[in-house]
Amino acid sequence: MQKIYIETLGCSKNQVDSEKMSYLLQEKGYNITINPEEAEYIIINTCCFIRIAKEESIETIFELNKYKEKGNCKKLIVAGCLAQYYSHVLKEEIPEIDIIFGVGNISLIIEALNKEEAIIIPEYTNNNLIKRNLISYPGSAYLKISEGCSNFCSYCIIPMIKGQACSREIYDILKEVEFLKSKNVKEINIIAQDTANYGIDLYNKKMLAELIFQIDKMLDDSNWIRILYMHPDHVDEELFLKLKECKHLVPYFDIPFQSGSKKILNLMNRKGNPQSYLELINTIRSIFDDAVIRSTFITGFPGETAEDFNDTLKFINKAQLDWASGFTYSKEQDTIAGKMKKQIKESIKQKRLYQIFEQCEKITKNRFKRFIGTKQRVLIEERVSNEDLYIGRFWGQAPEVDGLTVVDSIKAEIGEFLEVEIKKLNEKDFYAAL
Repeated sequence: MQKIYIETLGCSKNQVDSEKMSYLLQEKGYNITINPEEAEYIIINTCCFIRIAKEESIETIFELNKYKEKGNCKKLIVAGCLAQYYSHVLKEEIPEIDIIFGVGNISLIIEALNKEEAIIIPEYTNNNLIKRNLISYPGSAYLKISEGCSNFCSYCIIPMIKGQACSREIYDILKEVEFLKSKNVKEINIIAQDTANYGIDLYNKKMLAELIFQIDKMLDDSNWIRILYMHPDHVDEELFLKLKECKHLVPYFDIPFQSGSKKILNLMNRKGNPQSYLELINTIRSIFDDAVIRSTFITGFPGETAEDFNDTLKFINKAQLDWASGFTYSKEQDTIAGKMKKQIKESIKQKRLYQIFEQCEKITKNRFKRFIGTKQRVLIEERVSNEDLYIGRFWGQAPEVDGLTVVDSIKAEIGEFLEVEIKKLNEKDFYAAL
């Protein structure tokens, strides 16, 4: 039985693709290994969203190529976003790559493995692949509801890599929910490039609320639903009032505001403004008790003055976001922002990013004090050594990006919920006990 190793880079959407690719390959008789040295085929599922992601992808290609010389590797396959967008450049610059496999219909990976040398750019089809080999923490999974993006933010190359938004059929998504339930998944994290716009291309109207309502009906009290990546220009009070009716939806909302400057938001091709975004935050908090709101911000966008940046700091202070992170602007080819004048020095971008981190961490620490002394369900993810300590998350902590909850217990089971009392807050992590 031939062995395949899959290295996944980038976002959770890539992770889902790798999980489905892995299952398809296993179904066809391949053995999935966690050791690249013993694999006959090595697949690298790449990212190229920003410069750092591209560099990591290229470094990983060179790192894993050594197994063609020292290990059992017969074919090196580069898949994902970097393969899609830079296919011919990769083939010319790194001839050691045997197969270049883009994004789209990932079921064609089986056919790709049987080719000698090829560049394969699959067309997008409605993604009806259901089964996956889950590689998330126990009890948790991502559920991708669409591909691509139609927002055309001036700094982003996603529409050029993956095309415009392509929503999955509700029927197929619900079948995948059934599969996840059969794998004892407790937490379903809804993802897309923009979850708020789900369905508009397929049903001629936004269908996120209807989709969540349908998923909610399938679940019981042992499940959570969480929605990530909601574009602020595509959500409103009506949506949140509908979501309020879903009893298994946790009131955690990931809404990337990106800037608090009206001028910069306009240059980013955002339709909203700082005031409308603050009103949105207040609306959410008026509908959901204890709502947790996460966001991201970009520093050093072309033309961002000290005054523009101060507007962002003021916005963050007014918004009092529960979680926030950020990244420096990355100049990407073929984007509108990449051609803009007044590009900002990297040192200034980094300094501003540090200021955002510093301010946001203080706000997070203050905001999360409200949970001390409360009873919360925690999804247990792993045990700490041989101690009676476990690491997990309560509903206000999304996987991979937020803080954690350390639980002192002899009753905890990995992949299951445990009701505990939050005892104290250590920086951004909770300590809890029965």
